[in-house]
Amino acid sequence: MQANTRLVFGTVGSTGLAGIGMFFVAIVDPATRLALPAALAAAVDSAIDGELESSALTVLGAVLGIATLGEAAREYLETRTSALGALFLRRRLLRHVFALGVDGQRRFGAGDVLNRVLESTEVTASSTSVLVTLVTSLITSVGGLIALFLIDPSLALLFLVAAPLLWWLTRWLIRRVGSMTNEYQRLHSQLSNRFIDAVRGARTIRASGTVEQEVDRVLAPLPALSVVGLDFWEAQRKATWQAGLFIPVLQISVLAAAGIGVVHGRVTPGELIAAQAYLVQAMGLLNQTAILARFAQSLGAAKRVQDVLGLPPPRSGSRRLPNGRGQVSLRSVRVHKDQRPILDGLDLDVPAGRAVAVVGTDGAAKAALAEVAGGLVTPDEGTVLLDGVPLAELAPDDVRKAMSYAFERPKLLGETVEDALAYSDTPPGSQRVEAALRTCAAIDFVQRLPMKRRTPLAELRLSGGELQRLGLARAAARDARVVVLSDPMSSVDTATEVQITTALNRAWQGTTRIIVAHRMSTAARADLVAWLHKGVVRACGTHEQLLSFPDYRAVFQIQRSRRTQPAGERVRDPELTQEMPLVDDVATTIELWRIA
Repeated sequence: MQANTRLVFGTVGSTGLAGIGMFFVAIVDPATRLALPAALAAAVDSAIDGELESSALTVLGAVLGIATLGEAAREYLETRTSALGALFLRRRLLRHVFALGVDGQRRFGAGDVLNRVLESTEVTASSTSVLVTLVTSLITSVGGLIALFLIDPSLALLFLVAAPLLWWLTRWLIRRVGSMTNEYQRLHSQLSNRFIDAVRGARTIRASGTVEQEVDRVLAPLPALSVVGLDFWEAQRKATWQAGLFIPVLQISVLAAAGIGVVHGRVTPGELIAAQAYLVQAMGLLNQTAILARFAQSLGAAKRVQDVLGLPPPRSGSRRLPNGRGQVSLRSVRVHKDQRPILDGLDLDVPAGRAVAVVGTDGAAKAALAEVAGGLVTPDEGTVLLDGVPLAELAPDDVRKAMSYAFERPKLLGETVEDALAYSDTPPGSQRVEAALRTCAAIDFVQRLPMKRRTPLAELRLSGGELQRLGLARAAARDARVVVLSDPMSSVDTATEVQITTALNRAWQGTTRIIVAHRMSTAARADLVAWLHKGVVRACGTHEQLLSFPDYRAVFQIQRSRRTQPAGERVRDPELTQEMPLVDDVATTIELWRIA
């Protein structure tokens, strides 16, 4: 059994009592459908014979009542099982997406993940009602065929002529619809990804006057999406009209044979009426194509869900973190993105309790170093150690407790500002949160909010600098050995940055800090600077020591140019003009690593 098929049946099993109720209905419903023509035939024949009994009418009424109740129960249970199945799949999918970590999540775009979480799970969750419909229809159809055989064998034999065509048509439709569903949802994900990118970059699009071009880019997948959608309906149309060719001929043939049976006394008038009803039920075998097409859609959607669930999460260890002060070491670390090396055999030692600024012209390399050092991303090669123990061997809980993060664009999670600041597996107390707000110069504007720290996040209207200060406060409220700061004050003015940095240095005294820096002032206040170039650490030392190299000074000139360039203009990095001894030069290494 394929993985997506197992996922479909696992979803059916997740519906619990509602699913059991659905399958109970799947038995009761065809039973009442099959009993109804027989009860009607008995009542008609007894009426024709002039001996209509109340028992016949009672049976007919009871069957009609049970059928009505079964139909109502089915409507309710279909909605219930679809909701439970979708909940099961979405919880499982979201848990797995979070378990994949940052590097696993980057394999899928935000729009793609959203499409799989919402649309693919919903279509897969409908598999319970589809399977029940299939079972009900199959039992009813086979029962109708058997009833025709019992009324007159020739009626059933005429019907079975269409069976080989049904088998061929069903196989073709399932293969065709399953593949088209997968392709349709893939293209829909592309459309979602492009739309989300455009929304995120709305200000840039407006400023650069490229609205029309961006609309064309976002809607580029539409023609292919339209083609696949039309192919899907064309496949169903083709299957429907081919099956429909046989239905009128088959109906006329069977009813004519039943009429001849009445003339010759083999079939009663009541059985003629029942034969017509049983013929409609038996013809459900020829109408299975639409139901099977829906099941093929469920299988195709389940494959998209399984594509994510099938990715193994990063391996985690079980070792406990020993006592230590937060020394971080990177050994021969390599990270690739789009088959391009971002970090290429990088080595770095971050002394315990010191602040190390990471500078360089390659923003992707600096971000990758921060993510790897903080345990958010597993390197493609190499080892990251925390107090002498590889991160990959540590228990995930220990890694989370040892690390704290502040990002350039923090995401506030929870219902209120208080929730966002205390967002952690071990939430800090209210006093700790307030102290962190004071440290990060955020207490004043938080106090001015309508409900202060209880203000709902949905009502916040913050500047970039205020948002960054809240992100810093969230990091400062945690106890951690290592704090990773990914350019968390890029939107804060210089004077406020000095105030915050001074306070944080006091609050984090003795805590290891890895700071992705763009400003020269940030590097100047760090104990040590790691200078990245072409995916490796070109040199380490104090800011004053590295300032003697023109290429180091050029790093900040390039970044300043990038921040002030006109919209749409690109700045080329100048050629490095002065050769500088690399870190593997022993004498230079000893000198540059000396902390003033």
